[in-house]
Amino acid sequence: MGHGVRWLRPLLAAVVAAGGLTVPGVAHASTVSSTVFSDGFGGDRFAPVDAGRWVGDTRDAWLDGDGHAVVGSWLLTAATFGQSGGHASARIRTGRWGAAWQALGVLGPDGGGISGQAESLGDRDTADGDFHTYAIDWTRTSFVWSIDGAQVLRLTPDDAGQPFRLALNLGGGGRYSDAIVVDSVSVSVRVTLKPGWKPFTTYRIGDQVSYRGANYRVKAQHTALPGWQPGLVPALFEKV
Repeated sequence: MGHGVRWLRPLLAAVVAAGGLTVPGVAHASTVSSTVFSDGFGGDRFAPVDAGRWVGDTRDAWLDGDGHAVVGSWLLTAATFGQSGGHASARIRTGRWGAAWQALGVLGPDGGGISGQAESLGDRDTADGDFHTYAIDWTRTSFVWSIDGAQVLRLTPDDAGQPFRLALNLGGGGRYSDAIVVDSVSVSVRVTLKPGWKPFTTYRIGDQVSYRGANYRVKAQHTALPGWQPGLVPALFEKV
């Protein structure tokens, strides 16, 4: 261990000299949109919906063979979403006038309702026999519904940041009434990518970087030199 420390000291001193020759950069993380759920409902006519994606009254939901799901009753996503913010959207043909939350809704992890204050933001006529894009943009403190880009409803939950499941056809009443046709459903969230390790970059304690598919946390502030890659200098990085 002592030899490792003595070996590191000249390297740390060298970076000071290198700093006089090369202007170091600063590590920056980038934020991108990542799809965490999607279903295009591909499959044979009358096949059931994917049980790995959907739970609920799955007996009254089936595929039409043309890339759609016919949902006679209600479905819930098998997954819950607990991210602090994101965007959910679905292409749905309802064939009836109804609230946006009935076509694409949110329920708690146990399938119960999410209590809060609802505010109407407008109306959209969806009883024209066409597909419409229903969307929910959420943060820790609100769910905002839109239809074809126009906001129609805001829900401010009593409990901020609670996880939820997406629901389809909460207004449905069984196989022979109030069926909707769903073309696709997707959910995306914003994620922060850990920057890749680069030489001549200043790293501060607590920064995180990626290198060769693994993530590392910076243990000591330094400006990286070639050969100081994570995994090669344990005094500077720890794997997370």
